[in-house]
Amino acid sequence: MRTTATFNVTVEESHAVLKKVLPLMSQQQVPTIPQNYAVWYDYVCEANEALVADLRARMEQGLRFSPDACQRIYEKYFLNELRAQVGEIQGAMTRTVDAAASELGGLDQELGRYVTVLDEASATLGRMAPPPELDELVSRLATETRSARDRSAAAEAALGAMRSELDELRTQVDALSRDARQDALTGVANRRAFDDGLRRMMLDVEDNGAELCLLFADVDRFAEFNDAHGREVADQVLRFVAQEMDQCVKGRDLLARYDGARFAILLPATSYNGALMLAESIRAIIEAQVVETDGGEEVGEITVSIGVAQCQAGESAAEFVERADACMRQAKSQGRNRVAGERDLRG
Repeated sequence: MRTTATFNVTVEESHAVLKKVLPLMSQQQVPTIPQNYAVWYDYVCEANEALVADLRARMEQGLRFSPDACQRIYEKYFLNELRAQVGEIQGAMTRTVDAAASELGGLDQELGRYVTVLDEASATLGRMAPPPELDELVSRLATETRSARDRSAAAEAALGAMRSELDELRTQVDALSRDARQDALTGVANRRAFDDGLRRMMLDVEDNGAELCLLFADVDRFAEFNDAHGREVADQVLRFVAQEMDQCVKGRDLLARYDGARFAILLPATSYNGALMLAESIRAIIEAQVVETDGGEEVGEITVSIGVAQCQAGESAAEFVERADACMRQAKSQGRNRVAGERDLRG
């Protein structure tokens, strides 16, 4: 049974941007990698005034867009904002902690004065002071008691506000941490999260003899598809594939966008045959979709080729990944839209 997935951008809209971006990149001899495409896409769409002004100035001055220059531009307009957010959070946390320390210091001084008054009162009562002195003592005790109570209430309120601020800052830190491990386009884990998960799960294989399998999936003919339909539609294809895969994983499984149009799925506590069955399910589910834009235009059939490998004790992470990638390439060489396991390579 075939179902339909709908995209919210037309092929014509995507083509219009593509026809401007690619010639510009070619004219300026910009390497055609995803991060550079993101920069020039924003330039064509005028999504960032500062970026537009920067690129125009470079072109007017005849400056080259070398790989190093492209990296600096990407960091300036795409990474520095994140770094600035981290710096702002660190500064806010420092100010909050300093304010809490100051508030507690003031409360400590107030309580110190109150203790002094109590000691003086005890001494006065001990020597049977005359009534006028006792009256003065009672008045002073009442004044100091009110002052200590008011200062304590103020400190409690201030610390409560600081606690709320720290909770908000913690939420922001959690969000940044999540963003640092999440692929911005598809919402699944990114390469960094995959590498961390792979190391952790391979340690479990070494220490406890646990089973671990890896699926390597690549969207078939994605480069041709990207050239034909443009980035906006192509990006939504990647999001669609990630969404379909994400619905198939569970528990400790880890789905990540490895790079480009390649996805990786780590399957702890999963046998080789179980991994093959899951890979075939994913392949069939994606193939069954009819992908259309909001305007009803059929984008075309989307398929994936998937390689399956099982982790072997003693091998490195690079070797494990290479075997899964080799299986995926084998699936492509056999006609695409299929699953190939490492035992197929040996066979």
